[in-house]
Amino acid sequence: MFYKLSNTTNLQDIEAAFDARFKYPLLYRESSLINGLSEQSLPVITMDDKRTIDYAIWGILPQNYQDDWDKFQNFTNTLNVSLDTLHKLDWIGDIINTQRCIIIVSGFFTSFLYKGEIHPFYVHDKHKKPFALAGIYSRLEDGFLSVSIVVTDAPNELAEVHNLGKDFPFALNANNYEDWLIEDNDFLNNGIKKIKPLDLKAHAISKEFYKNNIIFDTILEPAHYDNLPVFAL
Repeated sequence: MFYKLSNTTNLQDIEAAFDARFKYPLLYRESSLINGLSEQSLPVITMDDKRTIDYAIWGILPQNYQDDWDKFQNFTNTLNVSLDTLHKLDWIGDIINTQRCIIIVSGFFTSFLYKGEIHPFYVHDKHKKPFALAGIYSRLEDGFLSVSIVVTDAPNELAEVHNLGKDFPFALNANNYEDWLIEDNDFLNNGIKKIKPLDLKAHAISKEFYKNNIIFDTILEPAHYDNLPVFAL
């Protein structure tokens, strides 16, 4: 499960990269670590309005849901949803074909199991620019949006340090993210294969990352471990 993100890009650079404007610019905050296990809002661009950056609660909820976020997340964690199993979730319905979005980030995290130890890796654009993760969203009874990161088992070049599962977020750059938002692309029938994913880089970071209440300025900096065969890709 991918439950932490990073967004360290300033607002002006995000707007310039995606040719879109924040709907509520005063709400945006840069953050090295966004922990989805507590209720968080993420910047998104939806199919309905490709020139506006809105906010959505991380962890998709059923359409027109009225109850609390944490109640639903305790029942079923929806920070990520697998593209391969979406059709089995009756409560999601046809959202994959009608309510796709992108989630704007500067990075996310994966874990590498090696000789009985788990090491965190920070995944980012090779030029350290903001990029997009494919997502789906719902609209709640109160008008707010909720969102989930779409993960897929499509081959990715970071599989060497992502060995605790096959599913991986589908990343796009600021130049081709609209390919995910095209209305007539059927993503339940391999439509995602028509889109070129973003080339990503990754490096090991401090194990303090796993301590949920600890955030420090150098959390994203490369870390060295004597027993690790690979530190960066």
